[in-house]
Amino acid sequence: MKKILLVLSLIMAFHSVYACDLCSIYLNLEPNDLKNSFGMNYRSRLFEHESNLFQTQNNNNKHAANNPVILETLKQQELYRTVDVWSNFFVGQKWMLNLSMSFSDNKYVEDDSTIYTIGGIGDATAIIKYLVKNTLVTDSSKFINRLLIGGGVKIPTGSFNDSYTVVPSRSIKDNIYYGSPYKELDPHLQPGTGSVDFLILVEYLVRYKKLGLATNASYRINTTNSNQFRFANRLNANASIFAMFKLPKFSFAPNIGTAYEFSKRDQLSNESYINSGGTAVFLNVGNKVYIKNVAFGATYFKPIKQNLNDSQLQNSNRVTIDLTYYF
Repeated sequence: MKKILLVLSLIMAFHSVYACDLCSIYLNLEPNDLKNSFGMNYRSRLFEHESNLFQTQNNNNKHAANNPVILETLKQQELYRTVDVWSNFFVGQKWMLNLSMSFSDNKYVEDDSTIYTIGGIGDATAIIKYLVKNTLVTDSSKFINRLLIGGGVKIPTGSFNDSYTVVPSRSIKDNIYYGSPYKELDPHLQPGTGSVDFLILVEYLVRYKKLGLATNASYRINTTNSNQFRFANRLNANASIFAMFKLPKFSFAPNIGTAYEFSKRDQLSNESYINSGGTAVFLNVGNKVYIKNVAFGATYFKPIKQNLNDSQLQNSNRVTIDLTYYF
C-alpha cells in the first residue's frame, strides 16, 4: 500500500502549482510523529482597496451655474484561491521528502463584479528536509527539541501566459468608447511562473510538556522565464506558540503567532516592475484536531502591518484549511 501511495504522489508532483506569492513551509505539530502522510489544504488570500472617484455629471438646467460633481466609490479586489494536494514521506529516521500538486482559481473583482478569472494547474515542487536534531515523541516525553534544514526545486509545468481582455473606457454622456479592447498579461495572477526556482529552509520546534514554540523560515530564489520576467527573491518567516491537549478519543493543538513576508521588486527585461514587492506582517490564530490517523486544521491570518510598493492592493484576511491522513 505504501509503495502505491508513493508512486501516486510522485506522479502528482509533476502537476504542482507554486501559488504562494511568498512561500511558507509549515512545520507539522501532529502527535503522529515520524509517520508518512498525505492530504489536501485550501488557501484563500484576499487583496483589496477602495478609492473615491469624482465624476462630473451634465446638467440640462440652463440656470445651473455649474455641472454637479458626483462622488463614487470603487472597490477593487484580487482573490487567490488554491487547493493543494501534497504528501510527506520519511526515508529512514533523518530524511523527509515533500511533494505537492495545486489547483488555483484567481480573479479580479470591481464592486462585486468579476472582471476576469485565471486558473488551472501550476508548477511542480519537490522539497527534501534533513532532521539535524530530533527528540522522539513518546507518552513520557516532557521536552522535545527538533531542527530541520532543507531545500527544493520548482519546475515550470504550469501555465504562465493566460491573458485577459481589457475593456476600454467610455463616455457616460454619449456612450462612446475610446479605444479598442486589448489583451493584457498579469504575471502575478498566473497559475505558474514559467521559471525554475529554488528553495532553502530551516525549521525549529521546541516543546516542554504541553506548551511549545514552532518557528520556520524559507527563502525562494527565482530565475527569469521566457517572457523575460523574473519574480523577486522572497523571504517568509513564521513563529507560533502552541499547546497540545490529549483527550480519550482525540487530541487538539491551538496556536497563535506571527508571519512575516518580504520581497524586493520583480523585474521585466532587467527593469524594475511597478506594483510589486514590499513587506507584510500577519497575526495568525489556528487549531488542529487529531482523531486516530486523521487530522483537520484551520488558521486565520490578519494583517497587522504592511508596506507594499507603489499602488498595490493591500493585504486583507487569509484563511487556510487542511485535512491530513497518516499511515
